[in-house]
Order: sequence, then structure tokens, then C-alpha cells
Amino acid sequence: MTQEYVYQFDINGYVIIPGALSPSHVRRLQKYWSANLTAHQLYDVNFDWGDDWRGLIDIDSVYSFLDFVYRSKFRLDHMFCADERFVSSGGQLHHQADMFDEGIYYWVRNKRIHSGLVAVQYAISDIPETTNHFCCIPGSHRANFPVPETYRSLANNALLRHVALNAGDAVIFSEALVHGTFKVKDSGPRRSVFARYMNNHSYFRRPASQREINSLPPTPNHAAAPNAQVFSTSGLTARQKQLVVEPAYARGHAPVRS
Repeated sequence: MTQEYVYQFDINGYVIIPGALSPSHVRRLQKYWSANLTAHQLYDVNFDWGDDWRGLIDIDSVYSFLDFVYRSKFRLDHMFCADERFVSSGGQLHHQADMFDEGIYYWVRNKRIHSGLVAVQYAISDIPETTNHFCCIPGSHRANFPVPETYRSLANNALLRHVALNAGDAVIFSEALVHGTFKVKDSGPRRSVFARYMNNHSYFRRPASQREINSLPPTPNHAAAPNAQVFSTSGLTARQKQLVVEPAYARGHAPVRS
């Protein structure tokens, strides 16, 4: 992690880490991909696929950068593989600054970054501009006004920057950045792994295995009962269930009923 990377991330909303994955690591991932992951455009990563996939959780150069951004308090939220057939958001740019209620934001105060969801894209193949590729509006993660619809489009967008990668490179970007997939006619092959990280006090996507809450945390050092007291949720109203029972996550959480 260097001051240059931090400066690039703060100014542009993204930074490229060249050669984050070793050539041998890339070759092993490619081999597994060719043998097992070609039927669909997207696969959620299963860490039982082996050490090469588990290794993507905390690649040293990427980990050290995220460790700085989150001040050592972060977690992996989800990870998936995408090929050239995967195009995000229907070919339009998505997200913008200050989506606080959805866990997407970027803010700096007193030389400390306060960030929501951050994405890492690992290039498992070369991804030139002749292939469907990552693109964005640099600096938009710190914008103070809504994105005009004309800048949501990929066509004739003077603010758009194309990001090409070599196999093994990683691009780390704030999800508050206005970004998307630039779709190229007759795209060449693309293999990328996307890993998204979140503050360790929150989830972005609803966890697949998380249970409904049926006990509140006891008050440390003062509660009469030192352990959490389990209660029945059947007597709660619909609104009370939303306030008590529903687990915490940002994407797709229904507003509390009035």
C-alpha cells in the first residue's frame, strides 16, 4: 500500500494494482475455469473449489490497501466470476455518491476514509478495450449533485474512462463511483473475479444462512440476565417484526412500514 495508490483512489474512485496475482496463480485459475465454469456467464465463488480460490479472499497487495481504507475493520461480503457475456445494469452506468441508506458511500474527514461497499475486480485474462470491460466516471464517487441521465449512458459520454487490465491485475473501486460494463460488439473473451468488501459491522447482501433475530443483545456488565433472552416473535406486529426480527443488510431491505 502506497501514498500514490491512496491518492489515486481518493481522486478517481479507483486504483489499479498491477500484477496483484502471480502468473502461476492466474494459470491455475484459468485451468479450473476452463474445466468447470464455462456454461454460465456468472458463477458465485465456492471456496471449496480449492486454495487458489480461497487465496482471493486476502491477496496481500489488495488486502493491505483495503486494510488502510477500512482501518482493519472489514469483511468479504460476496464474490463471483463473470465472463464476457455478463454486462452489469443492462449496459448502463449505475450507482452514485452518497447512497448511504444502501451501504454505498465515500467520505473523507480528518485524513480518514469512511467507505461503504468497495469492489475488487481481478483480471483472470487480458481485458483490453476490444473486450467488454470496466468503465467509470472518475471522481464521481465524491460528486455533490445527482447524475444527469445523459451521463448514465455509455454512448457519446465525454466523461467516461475505459479501464483496460492485464491478466493478474486488480482494479479496486468504490461502489459510490458511477461505473459499469462497456459493451463491445463482438467482444473478445473476458474472465474476471469480483470480490466486494464491506465494513465489518454490516452486510451489503442479505446473508444466505442468517436466521431471524429472536433475542436482543444483553447489556454488558449490568443486565440481570447475563445471557441473551430468547423470546417468541409470534406476538409482534408486522412493523415490530421489521424493527426486531429482520437481520441487518443494505441491498433490498424493505422500508419499515408506517
